[in-house]
Amino acid sequence: MIAGTIKAKGIDEAIGIIKKGTADLYELRVDAMESFDGIEKLKPFAKKLIITVRSREEGGFREIGDKERLKLFKEFLRVKPAFVDVEFKSEIAEDVIRLAKEKKVRVIISYHDFEKTPSFEELKALLEEMKKLEADVIKIVTFARHYLDNIRIVRLYEYEKNLIAFCMGEKGKISRALSLILSPFTYASLGEAAAPGQLSAEDMKLLLALIGGGDD
Repeated sequence: MIAGTIKAKGIDEAIGIIKKGTADLYELRVDAMESFDGIEKLKPFAKKLIITVRSREEGGFREIGDKERLKLFKEFLRVKPAFVDVEFKSEIAEDVIRLAKEKKVRVIISYHDFEKTPSFEELKALLEEMKKLEADVIKIVTFARHYLDNIRIVRLYEYEKNLIAFCMGEKGKISRALSLILSPFTYASLGEAAAPGQLSAEDMKLLLALIGGGDD
């Protein structure tokens, strides 16, 4: 499955993108939004929504304090999206997980390194620590300085089934392609890329068809 990343200024713009889109899921980057009026309008699309209020430290589009981020998670949880995504290192991670479970909303616990790909031993230790929070999906994304970094990240799939793991950057596109068949779902852009090396939803669907994982 493919999750298209939405960078919209408001709810109506986001809904317009969803209506025109062909992705299986839609990651709404709340940290990119300027207005939150009309959140209830998202209810008809809730089963396809991933709500992400990303911290600036891990790639957020603007600075939002933890108190405000937690408030936004609470507001968007009212529509009962398919998933919420919160950073493993965030001080509000456990609060978001608790609130999501109260609403019976699945949780993605995520980790991003925009500078490098750590050693495999470090990645494996990170994965084991992330498992302790008992989220529904674990997401580990690093930056590929070398093509061999793709091998490090892909090896993690041996140790966790509900895992999304790939490398950012031009040299990380190999692992992005592999995540199409190894992950429960992976990410693609719906226009401007939201992260370095992110492929478009159209390119990802073509890749999926080429490797035999499409619907055709």
